[in-house]
Amino acid sequence: MRRLFFPIVLLLCVNPVLAQESGNRIYGNRGYYNQNRRQPQTNSGTLYIQGQGYAIEASVLTNLKPDAFVAVFGFSAEAAQSAASNEKVNAQLSEFIKDLQSLGISRDDIFVDFITQNRVYDFKVKNNQAVENFSGFETKKTIAVRYKDRDLFEKLLATAASHQIFDLIKVDYIVADFDAVRKRLFAEAVKIIKEKELSYKNAFGVALTPVGLASEKYDAFYPADTYERYEAFETGDVETSSDSNSSKIVQRKSSTFFYQPFEGSRFDSVIEKLGVEPAVQFSLYLRMQYDPAKSAGK
Repeated sequence: MRRLFFPIVLLLCVNPVLAQESGNRIYGNRGYYNQNRRQPQTNSGTLYIQGQGYAIEASVLTNLKPDAFVAVFGFSAEAAQSAASNEKVNAQLSEFIKDLQSLGISRDDIFVDFITQNRVYDFKVKNNQAVENFSGFETKKTIAVRYKDRDLFEKLLATAASHQIFDLIKVDYIVADFDAVRKRLFAEAVKIIKEKELSYKNAFGVALTPVGLASEKYDAFYPADTYERYEAFETGDVETSSDSNSSKIVQRKSSTFFYQPFEGSRFDSVIEKLGVEPAVQFSLYLRMQYDPAKSAGK
């Protein structure tokens, strides 16, 4: 016996916000499939391990606005001959670069990368038979555009679209001085460990002598790596049997992505607080080891 249920479906569609500049490569992120993304190392809460002694941990986070952005667009063209397909791409590219320069972007901030040139095949159908035939060549290139003014992003999209370039592959966030970021994180982590050591002594009379650094792990998390997939809808279920002529046709469901940064509550300290716009998140986990044999009073 066949049972069919026809539920009322509520579908909520959320459109992506382009101002967050994730780029189409988000469809290839692991987070798009299972949201199992890389995590920063934070405090374990275990301060004593048998045979290893005592330890004090510190985990620090900072959120930085980028010094610049690099938008990467992809485009391609087909032609009967390989040289012709390359010429078509170059002609499209040349006009695009002219308009980019009119936006105030220097030629030094534009780079064209040749990706591939490959044969293209297609099918011709005749007398209910589909025969694959060689149809020409396709040339693919990317163009990277560096800019500092975030408000320029929408103009870049519009300019690219006017030249039939619709594939925004990614937008990289550029932080210029990694060394300064690491030094600031390290100084904050050291301060936290020393404060914890003093508080343990004052509160519990536990005075430990530091032996050496047991762990030092830096991490950087860019916005493109911290978007997660989102869907919102209600649907029902349909039961069919193999001996019937019934079938189930599924509607396309709308999905989008949203920026999901790491929360500051997971860390001992957050140097630069997160604002409303995506940022580059840097973290440091520091673990100082103490030898109980060298503790005070022994």
